[in-house]
Amino acid sequence: MKIAIIACAILVVQYAFSLIQIRYYRRSIDKIVSCYKGDDGYYLFSGMERNAFRPGAIAILIVDKNCIVHECHILKGVTVLSKFKEMDKYKGQHVGAILNDVNENYSVRKKGQKVPAIGKALLKAGENAIVNISKQNISIG
Repeated sequence: MKIAIIACAILVVQYAFSLIQIRYYRRSIDKIVSCYKGDDGYYLFSGMERNAFRPGAIAILIVDKNCIVHECHILKGVTVLSKFKEMDKYKGQHVGAILNDVNENYSVRKKGQKVPAIGKALLKAGENAIVNISKQNISIG
């Protein structure tokens, strides 16, 4: 009986923390997007990597129609206390250069070592950007 009560308490706490984190995520996205509201040619892409026992990560990219990154924010961690951090390193770069940088940084790892969640999240966001912007730029005629 005590185990059931403890399990229920853990689920309630997890639910509350999830709501807090979702609220923070939504506010962060709104804050990032507010600078580009009403401007044509800017797109938001995100990539998420979840891990069961290791920290996960979320990458958010604001990219223009030429695949140039204007904003890059990263959230990494396992708790509700994790916050988005701006990555100035990638501002003004082409998305392809970011993908190349991430691949080079993590390809030199020793066998058996996994790519960190932050690298996977950046790869997913960058790949989404390249694919979707390329589809829009293709004209059939």
